[in-house]
Amino acid sequence: MKGLSWLASEWRAIIRTPKTIVALLGIMLVPALYSGTYLWAFWDPYGHLEKIPVAVVNEDQPTMYEGTRYAIGNDLVEEFKKDHSFDWHFVGREEAERGLLNNNYYFGIMIPKDFSTRATTLTANQPTPLELVVKSNEGLNFTVAKIGESGVEKIREKLSEKLTRSYTEAIFDNLEQLKDGMQEASKGSADLHKGIQELASGTATMQSEMKNKRSSLKQLDEGAASLQRAAEQLASGASQLKGGVSQVTAGMTTFDKGLTAARNGGDQLALGLKQISSGSEGMNALMKQFTSDHPELAEDKDYEAITAAGAQVSGGLTQLTASLDKLNKGLEELTGNFGKLEAGMKQVDTNLKKLSSGASEISTGAASLKSGVHQLRQGWDTLISGLDKLAAGESKLLNGSGKLSRALADGAEQLNDLHASQPLYEMMANPVRLKEEPITTLPNYGTGMAPFFISISLYVGALLLSTVFSLRETANPPRSGWLWFLSKYVILAIVSLFQVIILSLVLIGIVGVDPLNTIDFGLFVFYTSLIFMAIIQLLVTVLDNVGRFIAIIILVLQLTATAGTFPVELIPEGLQAVHSFLPITYTVDGLRAILTTGEYGVLRFDMLALLVFGIVSILLTIIVLSIAVKRINRRSSKEEQPEAL
Repeated sequence: MKGLSWLASEWRAIIRTPKTIVALLGIMLVPALYSGTYLWAFWDPYGHLEKIPVAVVNEDQPTMYEGTRYAIGNDLVEEFKKDHSFDWHFVGREEAERGLLNNNYYFGIMIPKDFSTRATTLTANQPTPLELVVKSNEGLNFTVAKIGESGVEKIREKLSEKLTRSYTEAIFDNLEQLKDGMQEASKGSADLHKGIQELASGTATMQSEMKNKRSSLKQLDEGAASLQRAAEQLASGASQLKGGVSQVTAGMTTFDKGLTAARNGGDQLALGLKQISSGSEGMNALMKQFTSDHPELAEDKDYEAITAAGAQVSGGLTQLTASLDKLNKGLEELTGNFGKLEAGMKQVDTNLKKLSSGASEISTGAASLKSGVHQLRQGWDTLISGLDKLAAGESKLLNGSGKLSRALADGAEQLNDLHASQPLYEMMANPVRLKEEPITTLPNYGTGMAPFFISISLYVGALLLSTVFSLRETANPPRSGWLWFLSKYVILAIVSLFQVIILSLVLIGIVGVDPLNTIDFGLFVFYTSLIFMAIIQLLVTVLDNVGRFIAIIILVLQLTATAGTFPVELIPEGLQAVHSFLPITYTVDGLRAILTTGEYGVLRFDMLALLVFGIVSILLTIIVLSIAVKRINRRSSKEEQPEAL
């Protein structure tokens, strides 16, 4: 009972102090003011981006391409006008740059003059991507600059999708034409394949025939060589014959002269023979007369021999005259025939000259013929070799044409399977659609930041409470460390309760926080506030102002190392090391479970971790206060108030 009386007296002392009551009432508003004003101000900043002034400069020059006018810069400006993400200002370059320097615009979008021209380079050897120049004033506001880049990126994606759709339509139009062409090409390649087969067959036949004629051509080559040799011999013989005829002609001239002399001699001989014959006949007559006159000589053998010899001479002369007459006639005939012979020899001589000339020409022609036939033979062999290569090439061409024909047929068939349509164009323009399947959803920026700022506001509320409400002094001497602790912590708990009530009313009723379960939200926030009160009570009770300084240091660490704004993986490793030892780490996780995720398993773990912080803080506070009570009792039991620690 004495303990309860002491507690009652302590609480009455507080109630009787108006300044303390006013201060406590003010402290009750701190968490609501801190978190409420911040979350209200930034509850949905992305929902008011239309108030952000942005400069747009369109310097694009329209261009003509294949009979179509492209003015993509103007199209993009129209897209900007339809889009209300930002407060677009369509100005010139100078005004835009001046506005960026004067902080009139948070960022600017520059559409260069070759914007449309670049769009027509898709089929060029080196296509040139379209470029949008974004000039951001990050010094004015880094977050807005990044938000602007994100917004422009979405517009760029829409433009890219639109251009890709147009490109796809053009490509499929060309594919339709290509399909028709491939079908025709497939038919043509089939005909080509058939023609190549026939060509290969003809080449094989020609190759076989030419190889069969190779032996005949060899014989022709050898015959041409023999003909050349014979022609050379003919030319040589004709030349020799021409020389012999010339000699014959010369001999005939001499013979003609001799024949003339012989005829003249024959005539003279005939005349002389006639005279001798006449003399012989006269002599014979005289002999007969003499015989008749001298019969006695008939018995004379010598006379008889003379008479017989005279008779023989006479007979011989008669015969000689007859023979000479024949000779003269023969000479006359010979002279006539010789004239003919001489005329014929002249013709022979003329013809032999022609023969010699012709033989020379034949020899020259035979040499040319031999050379030509030899070259023909070599060319024939070369042609056969070429035909062999041609046959090999035709074989490859035949195989290739077959593959080409099949490939064209397959390609045409595959192109037939393509069915150009608007849905296909849209799929090609945006083949990957983002299908979001969130495990949990956040309605706005403020809901995502609420766990962090609620935790910070409760911690700050507890810290500020220690500055207006003494945690080390009592109105009457404490009876025990437990009662001393309880006299202070109950007040802290009451303030916590009202802080939580006001905070919950402001956040839920005014700001728009919508927890999954309102009761769970209120209870966990109250639980969190009690833990923070216990921690602050320990630090201030033990170390007074130094404890408050340590509490501020812990606050700073919790602002950076508790993953309230960015994931813990993104902070420096040194801060990651203390992440698990800070109470707000667990209050943020717990509030996220209640506000968005619904992961009550995580919430239970967080409550256990916070309970450790609370129990340790309460036990250490009670121990320290108990030691202080014993020390005070030993010094003086008469003191009305305990000394300051």
